[in-house]
Amino acid sequence: MRAGDRATEFRSRCRQLGISGVTLHSYRYAWAERAKTVGYPERFAQEALGHNSKAVHRAYAKRALMKIPSLEDYEQKPTNMNSAAC
Repeated sequence: MRAGDRATEFRSRCRQLGISGVTLHSYRYAWAERAKTVGYPERFAQEALGHNSKAVHRAYAKRALMKIPSLEDYEQKPTNMNSAAC
């Protein structure tokens, strides 16, 4: 099925079920926001979503809510997690 056909089918099914405000891209936005929130390295998220541009990925993830740990708590993380985020 072509991408345009998938979108049309999805939209049609949503209308039949009375669902509004959801698109096929809703999942992509939610995934990017979740990845940013949990600290998933940007380059991995970018690759997983197929984005060639950091700007595109950042646009998807811009509404993510971040819980910023204190510097002391962050320093207590295992070393391998700190190097993976770079």
